[in-house]
Amino acid sequence: MLTARPGRVVGLARLLSLVTALALGFVVLGLGAGTAQAATGYKYWNYFHVENGKYVFAKTGPSGYTPKNGSVEAYRYGLSTASSGLQPRTAPTTYSFAKICAGTPARSGQKRVGVLLDPGTKADAPGNQSPPRPRASCARVPVKATGQDVLESVAKLRAEKGLVCGIDGYPASGCSVTVKNSPSTQQTQNVAFRLPKANGSTHSGAGSAGGGAPWVLIGVIVVVVLLGGAALALTRRRATS
Repeated sequence: MLTARPGRVVGLARLLSLVTALALGFVVLGLGAGTAQAATGYKYWNYFHVENGKYVFAKTGPSGYTPKNGSVEAYRYGLSTASSGLQPRTAPTTYSFAKICAGTPARSGQKRVGVLLDPGTKADAPGNQSPPRPRASCARVPVKATGQDVLESVAKLRAEKGLVCGIDGYPASGCSVTVKNSPSTQQTQNVAFRLPKANGSTHSGAGSAGGGAPWVLIGVIVVVVLLGGAALALTRRRATS
């Protein structure tokens, strides 16, 4: 009867261990790939606070958060599979509070908050809709105003049960659409944001109302009066000559 030598037994044991490890490795890799492909994503308005030069994914909805004076809030619509959300397509330091609110003067008893709105890409657009151009706005609101108050002061908001479903009519319907077997979140190239005009851009008209006299219109009226007077004087001279 043939007997296995101790050296051969040890060698076979090592070989079997190696084969088993490789097999388990392939199984784990296979399961991992399947999980990645079957990830569930969501299309919604991702909400961020800009803190210390970084986007910080909000832990609550805007109605449950009170931004500070001089802060910046940011929103990005799109498909996200990451727990950290889908960030706006610009560096968090590109559009600072000072840059966004440069044309909106401060007022006693109110705070100013910069807002970045990024509707995302055409690939994430629902149906036949086209995403609006990314823009920045400066909200001038009461000191105790929440993030939702801030957003509503610079954009038309559609919300359901505390969720931001639509901003400025985009998307037109639906709220936090679930997408199964969605691809992994991809980084996209930075884009330019349209800055607000001087004196602010809030929907309440805080930046444009209560302004100074329309000097251009007054100048036109003065010119018309002077021309009319000159024409009348010339007519009188011709009549008396």
